[in-house]
Formats: sequence, C-alpha cells, structure tokens
Amino acid sequence: MAESTPWSGHWLLSALRKFWWGVALCALLGGGVAYGLSALETPRYQSTASLYFALNQGASASDLNQGSAYTQNQMLSIAQLATTSRVLEPVIEELGIDTTPRELARSIDVAIPQDTVILRITSTTTNADRAASLANAVAAELADVVLEISPKGAEGAPTITAETIDQAVVPASQSSPNKPRDALLGLLLGAIIGTAAALIFSAADTRVRNEDILARVSGTPVLGVITRAPLLAHRAAGIAQEPMGRSAEEFRRLRSALTYANVGSRVSTLLVTSGSPGEGKSTVAVNLALTLADLNHRVLLIDADLRRPQVHVFFGIEDAVGLTSVLLKMHDFDTARYPFRSSTLDVLPSGGTPPNPAEILASQAMADLLEESAERYDFVVVDAPPILNVADASLLAPSVDGVLFVVDATKTRRPNAAKSIKLLEGAGARVLGSILNRARHDKRAGDYYGPVTRVRPAADEPSDIGTTPTQV
Repeated sequence: MAESTPWSGHWLLSALRKFWWGVALCALLGGGVAYGLSALETPRYQSTASLYFALNQGASASDLNQGSAYTQNQMLSIAQLATTSRVLEPVIEELGIDTTPRELARSIDVAIPQDTVILRITSTTTNADRAASLANAVAAELADVVLEISPKGAEGAPTITAETIDQAVVPASQSSPNKPRDALLGLLLGAIIGTAAALIFSAADTRVRNEDILARVSGTPVLGVITRAPLLAHRAAGIAQEPMGRSAEEFRRLRSALTYANVGSRVSTLLVTSGSPGEGKSTVAVNLALTLADLNHRVLLIDADLRRPQVHVFFGIEDAVGLTSVLLKMHDFDTARYPFRSSTLDVLPSGGTPPNPAEILASQAMADLLEESAERYDFVVVDAPPILNVADASLLAPSVDGVLFVVDATKTRRPNAAKSIKLLEGAGARVLGSILNRARHDKRAGDYYGPVTRVRPAADEPSDIGTTPTQV
C-alpha cells in the first residue's frame, strides 16, 4: 500500500471517506437553510414589454442606413428617459400607485440588445398583474414622450417613431426567489464547507491512525496490527478465553512477524513498552506471551512496571510476591513465579511497588535475572513502563535482545511516537518494530471467525478476573 502523505491524492480520498457523513450533513444543512430562507422571502414577479425605434425620414438606402445609425446612437438616451419623472409620473397617475417616480424607478429595468434599436422594459413587483400593467404603461408612455421630444421634420412630424412589438403579459410564476436554484446553491456551498472542514480536521488529527503512518513516523517495521475487540478490553487472561477468535489470530501474525525479525540474531528477551500510559502495552505483552506459549515454548512473562503493575490482574493472581521480592532477595525465583494453568507460561508479577523502581530495574540483580531467565526459557517477555513518563524502560532496554513499541491508534500522537523511538534508540535499545493497537476493524472484510465458545477454567485452575474495560 502506498504511503499516505498529507495532501496527497490518497490522503484526500481517505479524509473524505472518513468524514463523508460530515460533508453530507453540511450539504443537507446548507440546502435546507437556503431553501428555508428562500421560502421566507416575498415572491416577486417580472414582466417585459419591448419597443422598436426607427427614423421616420429618408427614402434611399444610404438615408435609411444613416437613420439606423442615428437611432442606435439615441438608444442610450431613450433608455435613460424611461426612468425619469417625465415618463413615470403619468404612469403613477394612470395606475393609481402610491409612490414617487424615484421609488418606482427602482422596480424598472431597461435593457438594449447589442447593436439593435429595440428597448426592453422589465418591471419587478410583488404582484403578477401589476408587473404586466406597469411594464405596458411605461412602454406606452415612453413611446409618447419620445414622439413629443424627438426632433421634428420639415412638415413637423417627429423624426423618431416608437412601436410596441411585445406586450407585457402576466407572469405564470415568480421570478424570485428561485427555491430550487437557491436550495441547489446552498447544497453546493454546504458540501464545499463540509469538505473543507473534513480536510482541516484530518490535517489537524496527528494520531497514528494506520500502519502506513506508524511506519513513516517510527521508522521501524510494523510487526502487527491489533484491532479493537471486547475480548482485549476486559483484562481476563486475554486470548486464552477465545483461542480461535480474531484477536488470537492477530497475535499469531505478530508471533510470525517476530520470527522474521529475528533472522539476523537470536532474540529471546523482549521488552514491551509504549510512549504514554493506557496505550495497551500490558495487553500486548500478556497476549504475546500466551501466543508464544501456544507452540509449547517455555515463556516467562515479567511485570517490570513497578509503578502501575497490571499483569497480575490479567491472570487473577496476587502481586505481593514477585519481581521486587526476587531482586531484593526476599524470595527465590521459583517461589515468586506463577505457572499459568497447565501451559508452558510462567508469570512473574511485580511484587509490590518499591520506593526506587528505576534503581532496582537498573541494578545488576535485574541484569542477572534476565540473563538467567534467557537460559532457562525460550522467550522472556518484559512489560516495562511507558518511555515518555519515566526512565525505567530506557534503563532496561540495553539488557534485552529487542524492544517492541506499542502505539494506540485512537490516542497516540505522531510527535510522541517519534520522540519515544528516539529515546529508545538513544538508550541503546534494539527496536525490533512497532505494534499498532486498537486499530479499526475493516467490517467490509467480514468476520471470518464469528463468535466462539469461551474456554472456562477448571475448578482447580485460577479464575479469570476482568473488571476494568481498559487496556493498559
């Protein structure tokens, strides 16, 4: 898939596809508002009468040609005459209109088609009958005034004559407001505003929404995409409850991707971290450990988040004894670990919150524990604190074979993701890749797996506890 950069064609289509409902809503609102405003306006009607002007002298072709040119030169003056009091006062008296010539002139429009001696008088009023009567009255009065004031010939006859060639008729429909046209314009304007808003919101959204953005921002390969699922939202042994579900298959893909990431050198100790709290690093660590154990690998899951430990909640075990107890030599390793059911997975909870978590994690005892665990287990998965909040993950990173960086598609901002990777690399960590968590499931692809029956633990096995619907 091509990388989606801002303002590229692919990015524009993605933004419109994401906010199509907003564009449609703005378009409908624009059309509705425009139609409503148009409906509130007072209807207006237009009617047009046409006059033809000619020179009343000359018999030869040359005289007629000169007369036509003379008449055309006079058309602008005649048009100005149509809206003067000389023409409009008699019209007001004839029609009995309670107005002044100045006000009546605002409802009269005079037009001359180019290179013609035709003059069109259009009246616009709120009454259809009055529009036709006014246009005809102005045309008739203008013709009379032109005959009166035009130059006289040798026998006293006017040189310019005017004749009505089109009588104004009562309009069958209103000229304005044009409701369909206004609604269409409002619809188009609303769609333009909605499109602009969609592009602005998309440009302002700096979250890591998809794997293309994650790969570009982090500069690391995307090893897996974990979609949102109720199974992962409840912390209760994760995919162990639905081993044939969609989430379980996604973690199997992650496990396979790790195999290809380990081609260059052996990787047995993995550190899982994120940029900020609540991005699902513990959820990923727990379910990755369960997935690795599915192949009968000997797996140890260590909760090294000594500030906000969560691993014990997934498995329904106590965390009074665990990593801290082992590092402080209060208990030995075999006493502190918890086997998960009858699997090959062992869990080492945090063991309580010490006053100096960073110092304990950076101690030689922690390095020795990781080295010994790597010899004893096929895989060691370490759940570490967020990299941007505390230095714990940076201190642990050099002691493991590789780091997996978890990003939440719903909340992680691109600058934070880039800064986190930079901090890890600056601490000497080997970042194997990134994992996009809580990605949106593409419903168009369908759900191949469907609902499955949850596996219930036997009476002698630990019960699953899941009370808080939040990945950590």
